[in-house]
Amino acid sequence: MITDSLLEAFVRALATHKHVDRGTKPNFDWEKAGVPVDVGRVLGSVGGWSSGNLKFTEPSRVDAERQLWNRLVGEFEAGRSDISNHALWNSAWYPLATSSVEVHAFDPIGCFGGAPGQVVVFDVKGGDSWRVFPAISSWITALTEGLESEEKDAVAAALTWARANRAFTEVKLPQAVDEQRSSQRFEAGVGAWIELRHADGRCWAIRERRDGYELRIGDGDDAVIRKRICPKPSAEVRRLVREQKAEGFGA
Repeated sequence: MITDSLLEAFVRALATHKHVDRGTKPNFDWEKAGVPVDVGRVLGSVGGWSSGNLKFTEPSRVDAERQLWNRLVGEFEAGRSDISNHALWNSAWYPLATSSVEVHAFDPIGCFGGAPGQVVVFDVKGGDSWRVFPAISSWITALTEGLESEEKDAVAAALTWARANRAFTEVKLPQAVDEQRSSQRFEAGVGAWIELRHADGRCWAIRERRDGYELRIGDGDDAVIRKRICPKPSAEVRRLVREQKAEGFGA
């Protein structure tokens, strides 16, 4: 969730940068449009504005741009297109900003083992990876830093700042074409389930995620899934597996 102060600082930095083309504030009823809150707040403030080559999506164009990308990725996934760049889009995402080479998209579902509310940036002109900001606030912070640097290319300055401050994680697109067409390409960063079973029949499973881990308790449709966030997922998964084995669970 974007705080009011962060959004205000971003809009102010954008509005005062001499290389930003400012439009009128969009008349955007984001609740009626059915878009996520933070997408609505950002595009309702700066939609249609441009920073160099990067243009923030006009609110009236959100659905049209989503439909365009959904059609392109659908053609690729169905094998009717060989343009692998289209594999970089997920039909659940919302386009926040686009340049001639990049798309910046809001991820409401939490791809790549992350949490819902991430921002994903990818290159549409030959890219083979995603830059994943863990929250829309991280993305806005990077852009604000770039704008306040007073560099002519504020977006490039934002990327430099984000890389130096490890504000994003890079996730590679699989190389095999069949994996590129599979929806599982968005599960990169999610480990395989480690399944343990007790002699009394109870089933317990865990898998690592980029920002934590996921527990599955029980079997089949009755299984309960719980997600947890932690700073060192690998170490925490190993610790929990040891605990369960000490309680009588085994592979």
